[in-house]
Amino acid sequence: MAEGKGESPTPRLTGEASGPSGEASGAQRQRSTVVRPGMWPGAVGELRRDDSMSLMRELVTHALDDGYVAAAARKGANQGRSRRGLSGTLVVLALLGLLLTVAATQTRQAAPAVAKEKAELLERIKAEAALNDSLRERANALREEVTALQNEVLASTESGQNLSDRLATLDLYAGTSRVEGPGLRITIDDAPVDDVADPSAADGRILDIDLQQVVNGLWWAGAEAIAINGERLTSVTAIRGADRSITVDYRPLARPYVVEAIGDPKTLEARFAESPGGEWLRNLHAVHHIRLETEAVDKLTLPPDSGTKLRYARTEGTQ
Repeated sequence: MAEGKGESPTPRLTGEASGPSGEASGAQRQRSTVVRPGMWPGAVGELRRDDSMSLMRELVTHALDDGYVAAAARKGANQGRSRRGLSGTLVVLALLGLLLTVAATQTRQAAPAVAKEKAELLERIKAEAALNDSLRERANALREEVTALQNEVLASTESGQNLSDRLATLDLYAGTSRVEGPGLRITIDDAPVDDVADPSAADGRILDIDLQQVVNGLWWAGAEAIAINGERLTSVTAIRGADRSITVDYRPLARPYVVEAIGDPKTLEARFAESPGGEWLRNLHAVHHIRLETEAVDKLTLPPDSGTKLRYARTEGTQ
């Protein structure tokens, strides 16, 4: 066989030894043409070289497995969504901070105006309260003047005198006239605590029911007229609680609460001590440590009830 001419069914392998004339020996050529099972016998050397290069290209081109590639893609998408969510959160926080800043600024700007309006309102309340007190005093003075003229006219006849005495008794019980006489003064105040707003000290605060018990006990003991902090009580007077205040006919009372009752000085104090109202006060003083003072007074002056209105009247001798 001539070397290098024509097609050789078994090409030489690289690195094979040749003779001096460039021709391979028969034995060497026989060894070089051995084909392994499963290989293409036409190009053994080129096939092995092509397979190795394909494997290297595959490793370079597809360095990661498809599963790793898919996981990396999902991670990138999640990171994109996380960045968008973080951006949205930052925008919301920025808007919230802006709103809080604007609200705080408006509050600071409105604070002086609110304080001014509050001060003006307090001044108006004080002025109206002073005017109300002045009108009440004027009404009491006119009522006393009318009573004096009435008694002067009725005293001219015997029947008129009897009628005057009857009217005086009715005025006393109705609370429409000023009354003087000996009696009992009871001073009541909250328990001595540092902070009366403390929930633990709530039981030591005087309530409307406490004053109601005291007043009912005094009526039971035989009191003829009663007043709390100068407010005359009648059979239709209401003692109520309003938040942390106590009112008498919707007029607020200030601490301490001074209850004055006119009656027989020999029996009023002793009977009140035996009454349910007296026992109520003693329990409050012993358990809740309220401040309590009781004293007999030789002369008390109780004003008339300015809130009494005439609801019914008839002339003598008519039904």
